[in-house]
Amino acid sequence: MIITAIATLAVADIETKLKPVSPGAETGSLRWSPKGAQITLKKDGNNLVGSFSLGLKGSKQIQVQLSKTVDAKYFDHLSVDMNRDGMFSEDEVWKTTPNERTGKWWSSFATSDVPVPVNDHLARPYPISFWYVEDPLTPDAAPLLRWSRRGWHEGTVDIDGKPAYVLITEMVMDGQFDQRDAWFIARSRNDLLAALSRGMEDHAWLDGKAYRLTKIDPSGLTISFQSFDPGWTQAEEEANRDTLAPDKAARKAEKPVPFSHDYEAAMTRSSQEKKRVLIDFEATWCGPCKTMDELVYTAQDVVNAASGIVCVKVDGDERRDLTEKFNVGAYPTMILLDENGKEIGREVGYRSVNQMVAFLKKK
Repeated sequence: MIITAIATLAVADIETKLKPVSPGAETGSLRWSPKGAQITLKKDGNNLVGSFSLGLKGSKQIQVQLSKTVDAKYFDHLSVDMNRDGMFSEDEVWKTTPNERTGKWWSSFATSDVPVPVNDHLARPYPISFWYVEDPLTPDAAPLLRWSRRGWHEGTVDIDGKPAYVLITEMVMDGQFDQRDAWFIARSRNDLLAALSRGMEDHAWLDGKAYRLTKIDPSGLTISFQSFDPGWTQAEEEANRDTLAPDKAARKAEKPVPFSHDYEAAMTRSSQEKKRVLIDFEATWCGPCKTMDELVYTAQDVVNAASGIVCVKVDGDERRDLTEKFNVGAYPTMILLDENGKEIGREVGYRSVNQMVAFLKKK
């Protein structure tokens, strides 16, 4: 695939051969991964079955089946048709012990290398983690098997007389590489794995010089890139791209917004004192929630704006009765209630210092 047609005779393409890498104790792991994909399942006797696509156009779909051992209450076996022959052999079955987390039962299966054909004679490993979540409170929910890629492709190449490390990985999980996916280059492997993702249509920096992709093999075994001048320096770009810079620079209060964690007590206090209520729905795994705790709820302007408001945090995983009551589907969700408990405002996702100040002024 050609990423861009722009090239000059003065700048040669740098071609790099890559190989698939699976996460592990010796190989490490990436800091980021794409949003999990879903496989819609349907009942087949006592089992759940489905299929998904992975690989180049024309590749056969991969069949999957969830099953239970005798007397098991939750699904503890996953069969994956790795060779795509329409059957499940003994070595295509994974076992797990379901675990309860926040009232839901999780069947999480070990990462497996699913073969993805490169051509008629060659396949490459594609590390996948599968998991199935069953909620006893919603027995009629559509069954979904979730999965995410865990691996990447990596290689080294000489740039300016020194080794450089190159990485590509999927952000759209379809088993083929194109401009929707991500890449990075670095001088050390540790820096490579620690870096944040860069879209393949975006450029990456190495030693203060910008590089852009020019070609990529859909199977991810080779890429080509070249240096170019974007018209600004790396430092200038990083400053412009730091969307959190204003919140990081905001004046900090001596104490953060005084959140309680008892919803019922907060509502009682609001009723007694005739005050508005800020409900912040969060989850322990929510990254934006933690960033708001660090940057937004510690800002003096937000603390001032929250003065006179009863503020309470609710763990959405623990209080699913409240997420249902308030129709919360993502975290963080901030809901502002008036003195009578009527909703007067709602914000979903990370909100900046200025955005939260404006939100808290609603009446």
